[in-house]
Amino acid sequence: MTAVSENYQLVGIVEGEVLVIYLDRFADNAPVTSAKLEVTIGDVAVQAELQKNGTYEVASPHLKSAGSHEILVAITDDVVTDLLVGSIQIPPSGGLVGRLDHSIWTHLKEHTEVSPKLLGWAGAGILGLLGLGLLIKGGRRGATAVALIIGILVIGSTVAFAGPGHDHGPSSAASPAGNGPARQPDGSIFLPKPSQRLLEIRTRILEPETTTRTVRFVGRIVANPNRSGVVQSTIQGRFIPPADGLALIGSRVKAGDPMGSVAPSFISKDASDMTQTLGELDQQIALARTKLARQESLLRSNVVATAVVDEIRIQLEGYLKRRQELLAARIQPEELRAPVEGVITASRVVAGQVVAQSDVLFTIVDPTSLMVEALAFDQSNGDEINGATSVTGDNVQSRLRFVGRSRSLQQQYSVISFEVLDPSPALNVGTPVTIVGRAGAPVTGIIIPRSAIAQAPNGQMVVFRHKEPETFEPKAIRFEPFDSATVLVLAGVERGDKIVVQGAQLINQVR
Repeated sequence: MTAVSENYQLVGIVEGEVLVIYLDRFADNAPVTSAKLEVTIGDVAVQAELQKNGTYEVASPHLKSAGSHEILVAITDDVVTDLLVGSIQIPPSGGLVGRLDHSIWTHLKEHTEVSPKLLGWAGAGILGLLGLGLLIKGGRRGATAVALIIGILVIGSTVAFAGPGHDHGPSSAASPAGNGPARQPDGSIFLPKPSQRLLEIRTRILEPETTTRTVRFVGRIVANPNRSGVVQSTIQGRFIPPADGLALIGSRVKAGDPMGSVAPSFISKDASDMTQTLGELDQQIALARTKLARQESLLRSNVVATAVVDEIRIQLEGYLKRRQELLAARIQPEELRAPVEGVITASRVVAGQVVAQSDVLFTIVDPTSLMVEALAFDQSNGDEINGATSVTGDNVQSRLRFVGRSRSLQQQYSVISFEVLDPSPALNVGTPVTIVGRAGAPVTGIIIPRSAIAQAPNGQMVVFRHKEPETFEPKAIRFEPFDSATVLVLAGVERGDKIVVQGAQLINQVR
């Protein structure tokens, strides 16, 4: 049983007293599993039960009775209601003699090289000879037998046998035997609903649309340089963690928070130079103090001027200050603080570790402000890209805004920068993404995905039109590439055609 409306398509298969119902949406062939079905067979209305495999089942003793049975299916799905009407023809079981007679005659027609018409005339000749013998031998009874044989010959002469290819009765090829996929003599493909569910066949009703071409880039998530930073030391030394402990990966920090300190350490050459410098300063300080004391005594006797004493005093103070700064540089640790607010994404230091000036100790990133760097191998104008989105391997999508494009090539590609407008918590710096956007002049026409196209056995490029619930018709098309994932159809299909957009390659394998 098949029934179709503008909302649904239904296929019913009888299994004993059970009617198995496959209910799909008309537009995309997606299974419907949220509807309520009231099935009327004869005069009895029964609620169909949803099964785990997505089908509905209803039992009725009428399904075991030979003949035609009208079936009404009332569908209620959210706010949509529909009524599908169909009929099921239950064939008679037939007796053993009838089945044997049919099998013998079918075998005779299929495997003999003598035409059925010739077989009929041969049988008539045999009956004629038999009747003549009875007439000669049997008298009145023989005459009766001869009359009976003549009647059989007259009736047999009115029976016509069609030759191969000229049988005007119903063709068995139109309805394939069994419930398996099969390619019909006219090229159409019979694909039963159970197979469609298994292969996840999806369709789409074609409508012209106006859109721009899609551009694709490969890139990765990067941190916003205005909202990220690193923590480094300007001196070489031993790392000292803060009093409340070392900041761990994933910890949120604010700008200016202490991240630890580095106690300076010097190699033997630097230490020797510092010791020598301190010795020279101590000597100069001692000489300056002696000279200052002598000049002050002379000043009391009015032998020297006051300016000379003040000059020596300033020189002594400079020596003392230099010695104090040198000693502080030798023992005073350098404090490390967070440059920005964010989350620590990398920590490459432990307590007591000796670090160099070029070592990156902490990396801080603001996860609410991320960017995408894409690689462009063509010279498309980035200013024309609109509606760009990024997709990760885990199907995490984000909206992007074009920021800029580098004007220098790096190994035959340039870098395009985008800002992530709605960063997901699942995004991580360094994650590879695919950027999809639209650019160029608008184009109007029927645009289908490349996955809808298959190559027929004769070499033509075809799409499959969903002709009936279980029948797909190949249609040759002419097209031109539109972008990396779709094509623009030039001829072969029209507006309103329902074609397969998912699973076309699998349907094409049916033989």
